[in-house]
Amino acid sequence: MNNFYSMADTTLTLKELAKLIWKNLLLIVIVTALFGGLAYGTANYLLPARYTASMDFVAKGKITQGGFTKWQARSQNEQAANVFQNIAISPGVIDHTTNEIGNVSPEALRENITVCSTPRSNTYTLTVTSSSPEKAKKKLEVVAKNFKKEFKLEYKQGRKAMPTRKERRMYLKPILPTVLVKSIKFKDKTRVVKSYPNVKFAAAIGTATGFLLATWGSIYWRLRRSYR
Repeated sequence: MNNFYSMADTTLTLKELAKLIWKNLLLIVIVTALFGGLAYGTANYLLPARYTASMDFVAKGKITQGGFTKWQARSQNEQAANVFQNIAISPGVIDHTTNEIGNVSPEALRENITVCSTPRSNTYTLTVTSSSPEKAKKKLEVVAKNFKKEFKLEYKQGRKAMPTRKERRMYLKPILPTVLVKSIKFKDKTRVVKSYPNVKFAAAIGTATGFLLATWGSIYWRLRRSYR
């Protein structure tokens, strides 16, 4: 008995594949729904949830030398975001915030604070992440308050260290233009979203995995029977 088969013996055409999926449609639907439900339940009920509260603020300032190209403006925008990030996680902000809130370590608070920039804009976003929406919002409000205080101190120190207009004209002419941020103003609107886990994404991944496994299983058993 010949145990060798050609590719034509074991390869499914699109028509055969469609018939196979239709024949096992109920099984595929059940497995797909099962995996999607398991992924949804795990993400929504078993994994620890994380919530992120965010608040926008506008930085007001002036250019101290020359004008900006698009590349220079983007670079200055990113540099300002890094400066704001350093202020947001500075000891002054972290220590005052932990003293006011309590029951949170400075290290954990520092890791959950971020400042990001908006492209082609002087608007920045301060975010704080916590285990509940109430805690996230409360922490954000306290961090924002202390952030404004710390910024004023940093601005005064920066003003003392800034060269005079005459010194800038004499010595800093070849240097790229810089922005001196004079003040920041927070917007009143606070947004709170569930940042982890992404339940919809997890359910979609689970559903897709279940569909692929059920379909592959049907094809596998069809090809296995063809070898017998």
